Amino acid sequence: MSVRRWARFIAGLTLVAPLIGSGQALAIAPPLTITVDMPSAVPPGHNWGFNDFFPRTLSVPSGATIQFAIESFHTATLLPAGVTAADDSLAAGLVKADSDDAGLNTNGTTHSEFNVPATLPAPFGCGTAPQPACTFDGTSVVSSGVSFTPPTGPFAVHVTANPGTYIFRCRVHLGMEGRLTVLSSSAQGTTPAELAAAVSSQVATDVKAGRVAEAHARAVSPHHNSNGTITWTMHAGTSSPDGHTAILEMLPFNVHVRRGDSVRWMSPTPNEPHTVTFPHELFSDIVALCEGTPDTPAIPLHNPPQSPADFTCGGPPFPDEVEFGGGNGVSVVTSPSTVSDSGIVSSAAFTDGFGVPSTATLRTWTVHFTGAQAGVYTYLCQIHPGMEGKITVVPGD
Repeated sequence: MSVRRWARFIAGLTLVAPLIGSGQALAIAPPLTITVDMPSAVPPGHNWGFNDFFPRTLSVPSGATIQFAIESFHTATLLPAGVTAADDSLAAGLVKADSDDAGLNTNGTTHSEFNVPATLPAPFGCGTAPQPACTFDGTSVVSSGVSFTPPTGPFAVHVTANPGTYIFRCRVHLGMEGRLTVLSSSAQGTTPAELAAAVSSQVATDVKAGRVAEAHARAVSPHHNSNGTITWTMHAGTSSPDGHTAILEMLPFNVHVRRGDSVRWMSPTPNEPHTVTFPHELFSDIVALCEGTPDTPAIPLHNPPQSPADFTCGGPPFPDEVEFGGGNGVSVVTSPSTVSDSGIVSSAAFTDGFGVPSTATLRTWTVHFTGAQAGVYTYLCQIHPGMEGKITVVPGD
């Protein structure tokens, strides 16, 4: 599943809500803008994402309007007083366990699925022009829902909450959060100059952290086995320790191994899952299902389906549920055309943060090139476009 397919799926499930009358006071000055992700700051030649808000902290007087410029697959979600990001991840994060399916996936993982309501706007009918700004009074969640590509415009929020500090976060990416301090209506909040300086400093810090993480992940760790073969450990993505800079790359890009060797992938990123899929996109990272005992595959409305919105369970479009793919169990790759799919690989922090069993994803995935033809083997992550790699197999001694 590419991020584009995630967005297309969520867009298909979003209901059209009536527009609400505005009645908001005219702003004295343009609203302060929090930028959600910043593709323009990614160094040329790199496939990165910033799971970060720019800036992460903002102070405004009660009665002010702010806006979020959402640049990629994120939400801008403001939480009520006293609710932490961790609380919201467990209650309304992107992933939840499929509790009514006790079987195992082909790769041995337990079943998990999209928590679709968590990705939808709350409330409907506000935030993006021509709709009025949403109102955040500090007592209920206000969320943009998942943004689409291209962005439809900033998500505007009129802040009427009592003075205090409130959390805003992305429901897709763990650890992606910030703090909104609401002041009295007559107080001076963050100035545009202060905001610009904070953003500039934060971008520099995130880029530096990304370069360090990427350089570290380029190192391949070989383990010499007793039978003379080598198991090579490498990275399916990595990130800065805080997850703010996601390196959406197979590192290193091309590894040379001998016939008979194995390659083991790990994914230490706290908030980005990945797949290791040979030799090309399979559209298998998400699975559209119809509820039953057991669940059964949903019916495609046309072939090839491009997203879960292209399925039905016999009624209107859309399946009953959408699970994360469980791979195909093939771990021995013998030719460049062999189809091998890991299913979802992630860190323990990813499953822990969403409160799903650790068995919902793999920690590592190993492919064995036993008896493999010499040649170049291509693979990719089905979730993140452009995240690709090569394994070059040479004859063994």
